[in-house]
Amino acid sequence: MKFVSNNIIQIPTINRDGKLITRLLVIVLGGFDGALDKESQLFLRLLCRLVDKSYDEYMLAREYIKEEMKAEDKLAYRFSIINHLEDCLNAINRAINIFNILISGKTIGKHEIKTIIKKDCSILKLISSETIAKIKKYKVSQIRNRIEHIEEDIYLNKFKNGLFLDVDDEYKKVCINNKCLSLFDLALAIENYHNFVLEIIKNLPNRIEGGVYYYDKK
Repeated sequence: MKFVSNNIIQIPTINRDGKLITRLLVIVLGGFDGALDKESQLFLRLLCRLVDKSYDEYMLAREYIKEEMKAEDKLAYRFSIINHLEDCLNAINRAINIFNILISGKTIGKHEIKTIIKKDCSILKLISSETIAKIKKYKVSQIRNRIEHIEEDIYLNKFKNGLFLDVDDEYKKVCINNKCLSLFDLALAIENYHNFVLEIIKNLPNRIEGGVYYYDKK
């Protein structure tokens, strides 16, 4: 990830070498995802779409932030910024949830009894332990949950300030009701999730002969 200067304030951007969904279409059309079990195929489709969406929404928000800075008018573009950042956070949080389910399984609770359902999805074999350790640290659920449940905070008198998700005056953080996430960390999470999904794609077979999958070096 790199920074791009705009006057004095630097706005994080995201390094990406193209859409994941474009690579996914080649894989699906070639039948290479047939090496995965059904759950893994579905998870891969979801991951590609959600990570691409988080990137698109972040970059749109970033463009509106730049326009706002030029205009020096926080009423001109602020709601467009808010809308795109909310969609960005929603998308990357869903991708993070998929990762957590794959790694840790899904907790099913009934009264006080909880059962962890863990499946050995074949997609896990395409992810290195180094990548898993790196990706585990990314969380945006706290701020995303406040977006989803702000009406509860108001109703229960837990609301302090920031009715909407918003960008701070220095354009460094997104915040809602005293919960904040830096734009740098958000951009870095999206970039690393893109690389995480790209690793899965690169580790899929790239040749099929006689119904046999081959993993040639790329």
